[in-house]
Amino acid sequence: MRRLWILLTLALALAAVQQQWLQRRPPRLLAIEPAAAGSGLAAVELQFSRPMDGASLQANLQLPADQPHELLGEGNRWRLQLSGTTPISKPLTLQIAGVDQRGNALEPSQWQWEPRPALLASRPAGENEQLLSWQEATGWQELTSIRGSVHSLLPLGNGAGAALVTATDPLEKQVQRLQFSPDITLIDQYPLEREPVVFASLSTNNAGDLLVQLSKLQQSYAQVELWNAKGKRRQLPMTAGGPIRLVPQGGLAVVPEENGVALQTLPPLPAKRDFLPGLRDLSSFCPQAGRAVLVRHWPDYRRSIELLEPGRAPRQLWIGTEALLSSACAGAADRIWILLLSGIADPLLELVELNRDGEALKRMALEGYEPEPGSQMHYDPSRRALLLMLKQRSAQGASQALPEAHLFAVDTGMLQAIPGPIGHAGWLPSRQITQLRRGAPRRAANTSST
Repeated sequence: MRRLWILLTLALALAAVQQQWLQRRPPRLLAIEPAAAGSGLAAVELQFSRPMDGASLQANLQLPADQPHELLGEGNRWRLQLSGTTPISKPLTLQIAGVDQRGNALEPSQWQWEPRPALLASRPAGENEQLLSWQEATGWQELTSIRGSVHSLLPLGNGAGAALVTATDPLEKQVQRLQFSPDITLIDQYPLEREPVVFASLSTNNAGDLLVQLSKLQQSYAQVELWNAKGKRRQLPMTAGGPIRLVPQGGLAVVPEENGVALQTLPPLPAKRDFLPGLRDLSSFCPQAGRAVLVRHWPDYRRSIELLEPGRAPRQLWIGTEALLSSACAGAADRIWILLLSGIADPLLELVELNRDGEALKRMALEGYEPEPGSQMHYDPSRRALLLMLKQRSAQGASQALPEAHLFAVDTGMLQAIPGPIGHAGWLPSRQITQLRRGAPRRAANTSST
């Protein structure tokens, strides 16, 4: 019995020593990962091994002096969000330091972060196509060669790769998935289906999940598959009257139906469905969760733009007879852009900026250009620029065979062409954040926790 008491006493003493050691152990930065921008220009998520003192993190955080930012969170999870209205023009150097809630100092670390997404595009090259990436510092870079033609190109929402619909025959399309490293080097490329398909539609969310609607030969219906970011497939019992779109923040899908649109949860969430009647289509999502831009079709052939917000009926922002080609949204619908086309003999392409109350802030004619049919308009908050696929038209009315990507600076109204004809294009979210060096441990001010 005495021996048992001695062993118990030693075990308790050892546990107490271990607990004291763990309490005094310095906190560590476990993960730093780029995140969706939300209402800011760009953001990263920080995960620490211990609950951190927020005031100390904020006081010791180092960014370029002219870069406004916010530090949000609590405990061991924080979000650094870049704010302001000045576009990001180069990679940023970031230093992280501070103390945990017990006053133990975090070893300072320095990181280089490229918040701006790269442009992913396809370009015909003879009977095949090239897959390219573009950044300001490097220009166009070839990633790989694609056999046949590219019918659809979708950068995945987590920046880890892309999905393609390709074809060597009009009735034999293939859905492929590509995996990239953070510096946009091709790691792997593989088909998602063994058999060819005659139709495929793609959608992604911020987590990198991929939804595929497809029809195979001699199949009278479209099947719906959800591939998660790790490549695991799940069949979804959905039917739709058009392309299904994943909600960027995850867990939901917008499903077009004959007389309206439905918002449906995705597994493993409990089944739930909300329905909005009327001849409406989803046009674009806003970065702020729960907000989207809808297009409503009227019996007299007019179209209107509506803003959908949580807990509110759709609110009309614009109505007109022009062809409504695409839309884009910033923040919590603080700014909305719509691309309009009017006229037949002498078509006029216009870009209109609206605020959340439907007031037209700007109306700009894009003279000498015509849109690429079916292309979408995409907003990059880090550059504060819209991505447009445009063809230049000559005075005689002839236009380019292939479009070029153009960046429209929303604050200055400047339109910049990215030279080089391409077929499809989209923003690939950046995952480029690398550690430069570890700073020497230094004593941080012990401040009250937040």
